[in-house]
Amino acid sequence: MQFIDRHRDRWPVTVMCRVLDVTAPAFYPFAVRSPSATETRQAQITKAIETIHGEKHHDAYGSPRMHRELIKRGIECCRGTVAKCMKRAGITANRRTKFRISTTDSNHDQPIAPNLLEQNFETQSINEVWLTDITYIPTAEGFTYLAAIVDLHSRKIIGWKTSRNIDSSLVVSALREAITFRGTAAIGVIIHSDRGSQYASGPFRDLLAKESLIQSMSRRGNCYDNAPMESFFKSYKTESIGDQLYATHEQATRAVSDYIDWFYNPTRCIHRLITRARSTSKGRRRRPAACV
Repeated sequence: MQFIDRHRDRWPVTVMCRVLDVTAPAFYPFAVRSPSATETRQAQITKAIETIHGEKHHDAYGSPRMHRELIKRGIECCRGTVAKCMKRAGITANRRTKFRISTTDSNHDQPIAPNLLEQNFETQSINEVWLTDITYIPTAEGFTYLAAIVDLHSRKIIGWKTSRNIDSSLVVSALREAITFRGTAAIGVIIHSDRGSQYASGPFRDLLAKESLIQSMSRRGNCYDNAPMESFFKSYKTESIGDQLYATHEQATRAVSDYIDWFYNPTRCIHRLITRARSTSKGRRRRPAACV
């Protein structure tokens, strides 16, 4: 009956009733009644969802993250209602692209650090474990490389740098920024990365030793050993880059700043995984995520 009521200006009511096997005496009392409290509430939630979905980067939100964003804005509702409202309004998460990160060169003779995490991503506070990795951003001038460092507990990006070159100076610069940001609290932090030559290089290891940081590395070719870092890069590429091609390295760098400094860290609802990456890959249950 709701379909008939919504489309009565387009098609005759009698025709729609006949096609949908609804009697006119049953439809008209429905049409003249006032919306119920539930319908009014769902309409308000749907309007709020449409507003959020139209904001920059928020179009990548599915119902779980959309629900958390609504709660964050003071709109009380349950996740099932949000999913129902999104489905009725035809609103879906915009997953723009699929990608594969392939910036790791582990074929080198530099020292390899032990894997201190072993896919255990549980932490009690910030500055226990920092994760780091490199990804690429396509531009008309060639690839721009992004090195980022995330605090495993808060899931916030605490240091990042871009460069036209994928070398040790890129990862050293990103780590220096994180150390400057966190100050003396950084002493004793575990720095976990893949086995890439940049992280095994002398300049990177020298900086770790100088700042009393502890190095940890994933197993060869196992992306799940650094899953939260991979998750950030996926979010960045699907929510910010999409299929666009930046014209210059500088444009790509500005886009990274716009996403991390003005959206991801201060605004975005970030998943805090407390289970091992292995359980995620096998579909085991997670604890509900929180906004941090």
